[in-house]
This record gives sequence, C-alpha cells and structure tokens, in this order.
Amino acid sequence: MKIKTIIFDLDDTLIKTSKLYNRARDEFSSLMQELGFNSEESLIKLDEVDISYIKEYGFVKERYPLSLGKTYDYFCKINGEKINPALKKKVEDIGWQVFRQIPELVDGVYRVLDILNKKYFLILATLGDPQVQKKKLQLTDLKKYFSAIYVLRYKSVEEYQNILREHKLDKKDTWIIGNSVRSDLNPGLKLGINCILIPYLSWKFEEEEPLSENYLELDSLEEVLNYL
Repeated sequence: MKIKTIIFDLDDTLIKTSKLYNRARDEFSSLMQELGFNSEESLIKLDEVDISYIKEYGFVKERYPLSLGKTYDYFCKINGEKINPALKKKVEDIGWQVFRQIPELVDGVYRVLDILNKKYFLILATLGDPQVQKKKLQLTDLKKYFSAIYVLRYKSVEEYQNILREHKLDKKDTWIIGNSVRSDLNPGLKLGINCILIPYLSWKFEEEEPLSENYLELDSLEEVLNYL
C-alpha cells in the first residue's frame, strides 16, 4: 500500500504570518512620514532592499530589521539628512517586534491536522530562520502533527526532490498545500506533484504566475477536508 503524503507550508498556510509583517510595514510607513519622508516611496524601497537581502542572506531573522534600517539610511542620504542612531534603532526595532509576537493560527488548523494526521504521512516544509520557525511550532503546538520538518533557505524543485527521495515518496501520491505560487505551487507543478493553493496575504517577493492550471485552489484550509 502506497503512503499518501501531504507536504504543508507553515507561514500563511497554518499560521497568519503576513499580518505581523503588514502591521510592521504600517508602523514603519507612519514613522517615515513623521520624519518627513514619503510613506509610499518608503514601502517601495523597503521591498526592494528586503528582496535583495533575501537573495543574499535567505530568511534569517536579522534580515528584516536590517532592511528597515537600510531603507531609513537611504532616505536620509538622498534627502541630505544626517542619520540619527536613536531613530535608526527605533526603525529597526519595528522589525524585531515581528518575532516577539505570538502567531495567530489559521481557522480550523487543529481540526484539519487532527483528521489528516490519522490518514496521511504529514511533512512540514517551511522557509525561514530555524530558531524563529522552531519557536512558532512550540508556541502553537503544531510540531506534534508532522513526521518530518524542514526549514529551508529557499523552496525549489531540488529541495522538494530531496524530500521525496529521503522518504521514498511517489510524487503521484504526494500533495503540496501552501499559499505561495512562487514557493509552494510552481516547484510542485514542475515536479508533477499534486498541489493545493490556498491564497492569502502575500508580498512582492512571492508574486509569480502559476506555471499551469493543474492545481486545486481553495478559499480556506478547512476546505481541504472536502477533497482529501
């Protein structure tokens, strides 16, 4: 009998992570406006800086506060203003606050995982800083549902292939469930894995068009139970 496997994403699939970043973005935007900088341009530049650091450092937690601080530096420079160390620290602390908050769970997550855990072999594959992701799993008590957990620098075809190979999985009997077209859906489609996309809040880094229409799109995690 073939093992039926589900590879779950974590952020914005099981827990609401983007809400924390969007809250930080709003606070940063307001502060930059108070300092006399254009709030909209500040957010555009923040995305540009942050994406460049993701490509250089991956998803380490230091990246986001660094991106906020560098964005503040940039606007001080182009406006001929001196960088204020105390203000820069305040800007960077907005980023650190993201990691101090307890993540909010997606509706129905325990019920869904309780049911699926009895029927399928569950794997978690998430992007992020290992310490941050470990803390999220401890705070939410989600770790117990997964037979294997991967915290990846990037999600790619190669990373998913490694997971399939390590657990001797047949891609025809494996599903990927996530919210990101770039990180969850398209790598799965390239490999021929069954995919479920549950769109949620996303940001510029995750923007990408699906490679094909060979996937199932649902409105909520709870709907998964109607199909699996």
